[in-house]
Amino acid sequence: MNQKKVILASFSDINKDGRLKELFEICNYLGEVKIFDRSKRSFFKYIWDLFREKKCEYFVIDNRAILPIAILFIFLKKPKYIIQDCREMYFFKEQKTLKSKIGCIFENFIIKKATIVLTANHYRARIMKKYYSLKTRPIVFENIRYLEKKEISTEIKDKYNYLNKLKTFKIVSTAGYEETFVEKKLVDEVADLEGIDLFFIGVEKSNNKEVVKKNIHFLPKLSLEELKIVLGKMDVGYVGYDIINLNTKYCASGKIYEYLYEELPILAYKNIPLKVFVEENKVGLSGDNFKELIKNLQNNYENYKKNTIKLKNKLEILKENNEKNVAQDILTIINNL
Repeated sequence: MNQKKVILASFSDINKDGRLKELFEICNYLGEVKIFDRSKRSFFKYIWDLFREKKCEYFVIDNRAILPIAILFIFLKKPKYIIQDCREMYFFKEQKTLKSKIGCIFENFIIKKATIVLTANHYRARIMKKYYSLKTRPIVFENIRYLEKKEISTEIKDKYNYLNKLKTFKIVSTAGYEETFVEKKLVDEVADLEGIDLFFIGVEKSNNKEVVKKNIHFLPKLSLEELKIVLGKMDVGYVGYDIINLNTKYCASGKIYEYLYEELPILAYKNIPLKVFVEENKVGLSGDNFKELIKNLQNNYENYKKNTIKLKNKLEILKENNEKNVAQDILTIINNL
């Protein structure tokens, strides 16, 4: 049995973070894992516990928030191999705030120091290799996630029965509502359509009174069980981001997979990876004329639904092997050093 010591450091809560859960599974293929996340520890307890650890074989760093602490850990403990998971792709010149620019400086240092870099899609891997002058291309660790099947109480089921009474074409976005250009465009175009309802999930409070339309609905952040119930009552899942930098232009949304696992065809904005994915797999439509896209989705819904179910069945196999394949790629690179 592989008993090499692996420390996984993150400022997220593993109980609420799908990518961190998958990263933990990858680490389990590498050795005996000890995770430091923020699920139970206070900040000072976190620091105390982490720096009491002795030297490890693998030091795995999750995302940007932990980077200052990770750099200090690397200098003091000198782990043999450093693995950095880059969920996002931020570059110094594109950032508007001092905090984000400082984050880029830390990330640049870690990426140059890392034995292996993980990123969320092939587009980003190619760009990052060139930008950081890396010897090897980052390993692609895709956001393949789904809502786990659990026993759902009758109370929760009954809570959302009202959605069954809406005999409309229901579109859902699970990314909240930030009043971005693309979100406002989607709202404005859907508001003019008959027989369409649009739901934004994860909105605690909307300050924009102009958004209040009869067919635009806002739901708060839901439990995973509630989310699964609500998605099961929808017809289409929406995903899209304002294209303001390379990170959003080459976005890597796990929401697409979340929708597909619930057998929902996709309505997507024109972000390149989203557009390529839905068009190649014929599971939805992508673009910026939402009125036309929605009409076309309605008119060809049975075909998109059928293709979505087919792809879901393929994803079941891919999901099972995702963490294992990433871990194998890591070990292959390590063994060839």
